[in-house]
Amino acid sequence: MHDIILHHYPISLFAEKIRCLLAYKNVPWRSVAQPNMLPKPDLAPLTGGYRKIPVMQVGADIYCDTACIARRIEQLHPDPACIPEDRWGEIGMLEDWADHRFTGQVVPSVIAELLPVLPADILEDRAKMSPMLSKQNLLAMAPHTRSQALLSLDQLDCRLSGKSFLIGDEFTLADAACYHPLWFMRHIPHLFEAVSERRALASWVDRIAAFGAGDSEAMEPSAALEIARTATPADLAPIEGRKLDGIEVGDTVSIRADDIGVEKVEGVVARVTGEEIAIRRSDPVVGEIAVHFPRSGYVIAKAA
Repeated sequence: MHDIILHHYPISLFAEKIRCLLAYKNVPWRSVAQPNMLPKPDLAPLTGGYRKIPVMQVGADIYCDTACIARRIEQLHPDPACIPEDRWGEIGMLEDWADHRFTGQVVPSVIAELLPVLPADILEDRAKMSPMLSKQNLLAMAPHTRSQALLSLDQLDCRLSGKSFLIGDEFTLADAACYHPLWFMRHIPHLFEAVSERRALASWVDRIAAFGAGDSEAMEPSAALEIARTATPADLAPIEGRKLDGIEVGDTVSIRADDIGVEKVEGVVARVTGEEIAIRRSDPVVGEIAVHFPRSGYVIAKAA
């Protein structure tokens, strides 16, 4: 089996969600540094234009979005379990809340503080993904979203009272999802004081941070592209699950996120399950690959 390759950059909070998961599971992985804004010439051949970070690669199978990435990691390395079957619904709901609402509450105030050290044109790049991410809008939103984040910190602190982790005594994907916005907040100490003041929450953050950086080894982007070029998609076996109305295996479709990011990825449907869609596509650089997306949060339509 091919190694897990994570395409990411250090300050990506969503990449931290996956790095945390890999560290907890003690899974070795290869680290490919990607730019934090366009162009991304060593990522586009793999994803077909999807630009968000992180992206996970296993041979010629490419996984986009942390929801999809986390579930594939769980399939490949089920022990210790991070999505136990009897709690998968609760975990999925907490993950969705954290990745969207909670992250949206935390990010504006952190970005506002980081502006002096960020690349000058990074918010211009992000505004192309969504007008909400423009410098003007982020700065305007920061006070309100900060106040909302404090309410969420109270809720998390209350939930963690008397428990080691959000679901119980064991770490799960719900913890990874709720942790990464706070890891991002930790870059601004005076903002992170709000976490330190909440005893159960602060202990939980320290407990997860103690997992460390995990077992990773740097890899050049060109090496990752060569692995994709010489491999064959391997994760396309049929899986039972609720199908997608009007979309069948063999259809050519376009896929795009329904919130941030307007880039469409086109390919031929190779598998549809209740949680995932996988498409085959061919690229001059890497040949035939399979690109996997979660169904939740994505617009899937037959290509014109």
